[in-house]
Amino acid sequence: MTALLYICSVFCSSGQSALGKQYAKLGGNSLTFNINKALAGSVLFLIIGLAGGFAFHLPTIPLAVGYGVLFCISMHTGFKALSIGPMSLTSTIASFSLIIPLLFGVCFWDEKLTCWNMAGIVLLLGSILLINAKKEKGFSVEWMIYTLITLVSNGIFSVIQKVHQMRFPGLYRTEFMFWALFSVLVILSLTSLSRPSENFRFSFSWWGLAAGVLNCLSNYIVLYLSAAENASVLFPIVSVANIMMVWMIGIVFFKERLKLTQVLGLIIGVTSVVLLKL
Repeated sequence: MTALLYICSVFCSSGQSALGKQYAKLGGNSLTFNINKALAGSVLFLIIGLAGGFAFHLPTIPLAVGYGVLFCISMHTGFKALSIGPMSLTSTIASFSLIIPLLFGVCFWDEKLTCWNMAGIVLLLGSILLINAKKEKGFSVEWMIYTLITLVSNGIFSVIQKVHQMRFPGLYRTEFMFWALFSVLVILSLTSLSRPSENFRFSFSWWGLAAGVLNCLSNYIVLYLSAAENASVLFPIVSVANIMMVWMIGIVFFKERLKLTQVLGLIIGVTSVVLLKL
């Protein structure tokens, strides 16, 4: 069951990245895309919560809002990075966000790393370097700044996910995601109202709505796994698996081609996942 949840999370995460890249290629507006993304997630988790019994749990709200603020930043900078740079390189560098919850787990939560785990981390970093060996077009200082902000935001909100489930194991997951995404929706709506000079008008986007559903399902699964999995294992596995899936999507849908070193990187990445689970 756990393995299936990992697979579903990766499919959802990489799928929403692909939708964002394609929408950006079509010249779509980032604010329209992200509002639709947040709207879809808010409605989805509200329905799930009402169906299963929605609880007003006050301690969950500040954590969820903090997550929402960082998620809002990540959505904006991630879309910008995808719109001006390559999907594969953007996703690869953003994947280094796993280092933040990993360090928190070891330094502050007394999580222990075995020799196999440490070997897996070394192979993971080697895998990322090999996968990224191909020189990509689209590199710029602006793209790098957007990508690094996305990396930091993703890492910190992953820590917030884990903190919530450490305090309330297996509880208030739906409530957490609803309040987080509702806060994103409020922030983006206020942002659109504060820009009258840009003549922004909201419109529905199936690209954004679909990406919102996939992204929220991925984050909900990670939140579910956080209750039982160590952060030092959970986030590296999700990250490297997502890298491999993004590259597969790049090959099939965006006609990217892998060099021999990158194929080797994918094989090493699979090996690192196995070692991290030992």
